[in-house]
Amino acid sequence: MSILIALFPLFLWLSIFGAIIYFIVRKVKRSRKALEERIEVLERNQAVVKDKNEF
Repeated sequence: MSILIALFPLFLWLSIFGAIIYFIVRKVKRSRKALEERIEVLERNQAVVKDKNEF
């Protein structure tokens, strides 16, 4: 029983670090998805501009 009481702070800190890492990863994934969408839009716009220049 005393082992669990002694390990409680360790588990507490591990859970805090785990939560921080989880939110960072989630934010990076979200920003990466947004960047990919922006790149896709820019590529489409660039293709439209090239088509207009050909005429």
